[in-house]
Order: sequence, then structure tokens, then C-alpha cells
Amino acid sequence: MTGARPYPRGLWRPAALALLGLAACALDREAEVRAQLGGWMPLGDTLYFESKLECTAGVFATQADFLQGKVRTVSTLQDGLAALSKEAIVAFELEGQTPDQVSQAVMSADLPKGLGVLSSGLSARACMDEDTKSAYLGALKSTAALLVFAPENNALVILDRDRQQVFFARGDV
Repeated sequence: MTGARPYPRGLWRPAALALLGLAACALDREAEVRAQLGGWMPLGDTLYFESKLECTAGVFATQADFLQGKVRTVSTLQDGLAALSKEAIVAFELEGQTPDQVSQAVMSADLPKGLGVLSSGLSARACMDEDTKSAYLGALKSTAALLVFAPENNALVILDRDRQQVFFARGDV
């Protein structure tokens, strides 16, 4: 019977570095998120950004109260669902509806699409500090806020027109 062999000295360092590399992984990079959102509206300062392996949450200042570029703004739920079916980036501007109400309506009308919206919004809270969570929940309940969903990367964006902030939320859906 042979005794336990010690690991060769040179092998522990690469293994430790590999583990550190995995720990440092993030779902998104701030520059990439800014580039995506910057194509939709002008962004100001980054107010908050955290990305881990399982989630990303970002908050950016903006002077914009509308979206531009390749975002399709819809005024009915049916138009929004049709656009999402075509993998379009959709901004739901439903009169008198909060982003929270819009996400519930999407979920009721089309469970798979609704789960994508809901999962991104909920998962991202794990990357938020308490102040960011509070502001995010306030935006979700505001009729002045606009819900945007990008199905290509399951990104949920809330444009809070009252506070002139943009919330980016994404989970590893």
C-alpha cells in the first residue's frame, strides 16, 4: 500500500489562479452596458454598477425622457408581445401603467416572455445595495417610468423619467 503523495509544488498556483479568475467573473461589464443603453438614450454618470456571475444591476443618470435608436415603443400590450416575438427591443408605454403592472400583464398574456422579464428584474436585485433596491422598486411602481425589455440578452431596463435615472437589470436567465 502506498502512502498519500503530496501534490507537486508547481500545480497549486495555476489551480489557485483559475479559481480566482472564476470568482472575478461578471455577467456584464459596465462599458458594454453603457454602450448598449447609449444607443437608446444619452447617459450621464454611472450612479451604481454591480455585476456578478449570476446578475447585473446598474443605475445611470439621464436627461432623456424618450428612447431612440433600435428600440420599438409600443402603446398596446398586443403590439409589445408581437414585437417581442420578433426579438425586437421593446419599450412598453402603456397609458397609466407602471412597469410592474406591465410585467404582470406580459406574464399573464404570454408566460414564457413574462418569465424572461420577471426573472431579469428579480435576479438583478441580488446585485443591488439597499438604496439601489429602494430606488428600483420606486421606479417599478411609477406611472412615469417606462419598461424596456431586450430579449436578445434578457435585459430589463426601467427609464424613470421623474428621477432622470435608468435602471439596468439582468440575471443569468
